[in-house]
Amino acid sequence: MDRKFVQIRYARIRNAHKISARKLSLELGQSTEYINQIESGNALPSLEGLFNFCDYFNMSLGEFFEDRFNFPVEYANIIAELNKMDLLAVNQVYELLKLINANK
Repeated sequence: MDRKFVQIRYARIRNAHKISARKLSLELGQSTEYINQIESGNALPSLEGLFNFCDYFNMSLGEFFEDRFNFPVEYANIIAELNKMDLLAVNQVYELLKLINANK
């Protein structure tokens, strides 16, 4: 993991929640340019800043840094829906995903 990962992850999570960088900066008690500075690579969040970001979006640090998931918010939403299903339905969704990906 590197600086670019943090930049992209901040932007993807923020955009998934449809909140502007300015508004998020203010919600986190920072200057109006705080999130823009991180997403542009001009700054890195402090450890406390990263905790605050994750707390704001109700996610763990593990979820933030899970690099197997390109779209962590969307994946969490999908998993929440899958957890409501029985095994048969989950397997049907899995087969559908395989079909979709095979046609790419």
